[in-house]
Amino acid sequence: MRKPYLYLAINIGLVILLAISGCKKVDGTDNDQVIETPFTVFFSDISGAVYSSSDGSTIGKQLFEADRYPCRAFCVAYDNILFTKKNLYISADNGKSFNHSYDSVGFYPGIACNNYKFDLNQSMLMFIPSWNYVYVVNDNDDFNNIMGLSYNLYGGSQGNWYLDIPDSLGFIGHRQDLNYVIRVTSLTLLRDDTLCAYDANNNRCFYRTKSTLWNECTANPNASGWPGIGDPADYSGNPLPHHVAYSATGDPYYRDSPDTTAWYSYGHYNNRLIAIDVKNCNGNGAYYSDDRGRNWTQFSGLPSVPLLCMESPFEEVALIGTQGAGLYILNTNTNSWQQVTNGGLGGNLTVTSIVGKQRIYKNGKVQRYIFIATDKGIYQSLDGGVSWTQTRAGSFSAIF
Repeated sequence: MRKPYLYLAINIGLVILLAISGCKKVDGTDNDQVIETPFTVFFSDISGAVYSSSDGSTIGKQLFEADRYPCRAFCVAYDNILFTKKNLYISADNGKSFNHSYDSVGFYPGIACNNYKFDLNQSMLMFIPSWNYVYVVNDNDDFNNIMGLSYNLYGGSQGNWYLDIPDSLGFIGHRQDLNYVIRVTSLTLLRDDTLCAYDANNNRCFYRTKSTLWNECTANPNASGWPGIGDPADYSGNPLPHHVAYSATGDPYYRDSPDTTAWYSYGHYNNRLIAIDVKNCNGNGAYYSDDRGRNWTQFSGLPSVPLLCMESPFEEVALIGTQGAGLYILNTNTNSWQQVTNGGLGGNLTVTSIVGKQRIYKNGKVQRYIFIATDKGIYQSLDGGVSWTQTRAGSFSAIF
């Protein structure tokens, strides 16, 4: 009479056992611990040495010896590793060797407040997988180099770089006779796949998509009366506070060198375009635009120190790294920035670079990491930038 209950108990036990062991392979491997999609972190110290790491803490190998030129930006395009110093370097053999990929890389060294030296940052180099484009800003003196941008459809390989076409109507252009040329200095890709570009020399904003050519963010760049030259006389909207002085000769179409009180670099958060002042000596701080750069509104909460980098890992959090004032995180409820001092981050850090990485495990679990490169070491966050742990000591210039 008790056998049916015995069978029922045995079956329940089997179900429980199967449930417990369901995340394990036949060979006993726990799928909770099996990494299906790993990541690699690349970083450079201030001596110019380049390293790779499978976890952001241990150094897998040194890819490039110290040469006293710190890296400014990293990029991985398919199986190629690229990084910029004064030139763009590429490795197609997993970091065993590096060669020049492109020599006309943009280089704009400058001095910010407190005599801090700045240059272009991570936003000068970008790979867009959905476009198959590698972009880099350049200083090529070719007359046809209208945008100051080069692209590559072959993963950044040497000899396959082309000057980007500005537009089809001639509204975007340059007047070489008037010393007025566009030189894009910063790029960012919005979540809706719109590529935005900024010329920090002349305070000009541009955008394009994969299927369209470049447009200027002003209402009518050709309103100056000079057909086809693209002198942006129409500054309708609310532009970034960056004055470009007119010539003392009275020629309204000639512009002198721009006022040097601001030097913006692009970032984004979802579809919100963000510009940070890399000099920030006059408290410009950071601005945001929800219409691709036509109208800008200033953020609050940032210190009057150079803002060195801006990143939005996984589009879940927005972070700004500063010179000597640590890391700041955007409070989306108040639309203001707050200093992060939890979990080992000091308020006097210089944060030069930010990157997000993720691991996907066999059972589908995703673990997301955020890394920052600082003058005190590399730090890691596992909770969206709230708390941080130092994984390596040292002084670092870039991370990807």
